[in-house]
Amino acid sequence: MEKNYVITVITPTYNRAHTLNRVYESLQKQSFKRFRWIIMDDGSTDSTSQLVHRYKNENIIPIEYYKGKNRHKFITVFEGIKKVKTPYFVIIDSDDSWPEDSFEILYQEVSKIKNQDQYIGVIGHSADTEGNLIGNLFPGNGFTGSILEMRYKYQVKGDKNGIFITKSYLRELDKFDYSIYENKGYIPQNVFFTTYDSLGLKTKFINKVIRIYHKDDDDSASVSNTRWKGKNIFGLREGYKAMLNNYSYQLFSYPKTLLRNLIGFQFYSFLNKKSLASNISSIKNPIIKLMSVFTLPFSYAYYLKNKHS
Repeated sequence: MEKNYVITVITPTYNRAHTLNRVYESLQKQSFKRFRWIIMDDGSTDSTSQLVHRYKNENIIPIEYYKGKNRHKFITVFEGIKKVKTPYFVIIDSDDSWPEDSFEILYQEVSKIKNQDQYIGVIGHSADTEGNLIGNLFPGNGFTGSILEMRYKYQVKGDKNGIFITKSYLRELDKFDYSIYENKGYIPQNVFFTTYDSLGLKTKFINKVIRIYHKDDDDSASVSNTRWKGKNIFGLREGYKAMLNNYSYQLFSYPKTLLRNLIGFQFYSFLNKKSLASNISSIKNPIIKLMSVFTLPFSYAYYLKNKHS
């Protein structure tokens, strides 16, 4: 009889046959077994398909494998999420590993949430391969609130990850047109998560390590090593714009964050050769729009100093 699966694992991958075993071995070791694995191949030209075929033949984990053209991770992940049929899902990058009790911890925590329509998921911490926490802990024993509060009220730094509630996530994703980012290079996650976080969907933050981050400094295929280059500057502009437009008036509680995002948006607008009119019209909030006029000289001076760095 087929297991009663409750979690779907989504792994976007592009030419990562040399690291995908890390994920596979990590999944086999999970103490919680009620999960499926969706591998979204973003047009790999290496031996990824043969590797996944071997995984499927081993029949240890139920695997769905989809290979399409190269569309970049931002879009590929969303295409994978739309295939989820379980109540919950996690996103595991193609070069990550997760501690053996990660799924068990996350499922226990998300199962405690009564009014799940008001929540997007449960987020925990990442550690490096030596076991050191990346960033810092959430306040107290963890808290329930927004990503904006987590980052800027409580000043929590570091890479975080967790489990998402499928129904809530898909409800917001159905409203979001990500097709406009086709062939646009790297797009930061906040372009989407600021949309639901700003609406008041809650996140439960727990002080548990649920992900192991592998830096892979010498890996030219790693997004972490390429996101600041070339056409990816388009996505960086979109990230700053999303912060300004989605959080809007909420940012007035965090003036330094507001100013930093405004200057960042203008800096990457200059790098993208956007016109002054385009810069101003892209901002929805009238007060922030007015502020952009006054910060423009500072942003331009910063651009002149740093455009070749």
